[in-house]
Amino acid sequence: METNIENNNEISTTVTNNSVEVSYNNTIEASAGVSVGNENASIGVEVSFKTGTEASVEAGLKDNNVEASVSYSDTTEAHVEAKANVDYAGFGGSVSGDCYVKSGTEAEAHIEAGENGLAIGGNVSSGTSIGVDGEGTLNMREGSVTSGAGVSIGEHFEAGGSGETTYKDGKVTVGMSGDLAAIVGVEVDVSVSVDTKQIKEEATVVSKEVSKEVTKDANVVVKETKTVTNKINDGFKSAGNAMKKIFKW
Repeated sequence: METNIENNNEISTTVTNNSVEVSYNNTIEASAGVSVGNENASIGVEVSFKTGTEASVEAGLKDNNVEASVSYSDTTEAHVEAKANVDYAGFGGSVSGDCYVKSGTEAEAHIEAGENGLAIGGNVSSGTSIGVDGEGTLNMREGSVTSGAGVSIGEHFEAGGSGETTYKDGKVTVGMSGDLAAIVGVEVDVSVSVDTKQIKEEATVVSKEVSKEVTKDANVVVKETKTVTNKINDGFKSAGNAMKKIFKW
């Protein structure tokens, strides 16, 4: 079992040639967790508690994309999370669940725009709620599909949404999420990611195999055509010789 307790009180500013980030953290955090598994499967459970205020602003240029985000939270919350993973021969998946109690205010907004596409979103919540969130991911060689859902109840309000259509490192991702809650809230998220590089590689392999089979079949057809042609020619020769004998040519 792993345990961790942190008492944070810091302000930090980071400036580079392409970005700037300012953050404030005045929180207390505690967590404890345990996990078991091997190279093909694992499962873990973690209990955590957090209270205090956090805020951050970040903006910059990454490659040929502009990225910016702002967030603020003043909450007290406790979570019990569980997660399981299975992975074998390029296929696998994961499921996770989070039961929580949260009180306070949160707000967040983000945007990314440029050569990789557009991703934008934001949300705000206030009040006290008890809820459960779940998420599942199915992984394949060509890509992955992730979906999630959550429900919460309490004296709270929250609203938000996001969407993206992006292309990064050969992967195309399309995703949407949204939530609107007053007293009872429901949230649903869906994201699909496809690896075009893997599809291209497998298409090339299939194309080569098809080409081999077509060439092989074509050679067989040519060979059989020659055989049939030779038999037809032999038949004409035999018929001609028979005619010569009959008419004594």
